[in-house]
Amino acid sequence: MANGFDKRQDKEGRWEVFDTGTDRVVRLDGLPLSGLDEAEADEAIERLQAREITPDDSRR
Repeated sequence: MANGFDKRQDKEGRWEVFDTGTDRVVRLDGLPLSGLDEAEADEAIERLQAREITPDDSRR
């Protein structure tokens, strides 16, 4: 079963997307989904949930 995804704000007010099952920041092509504005984070979550994009560690 796939884990869910959510966003959280960092100390600088930017957003990161994390895996709710592991609490780790999602990585795509080796890059973390962090330092985003809120709209970018929301779009990334939608695309992850729709399986349009796949996080690096989902290959396990």
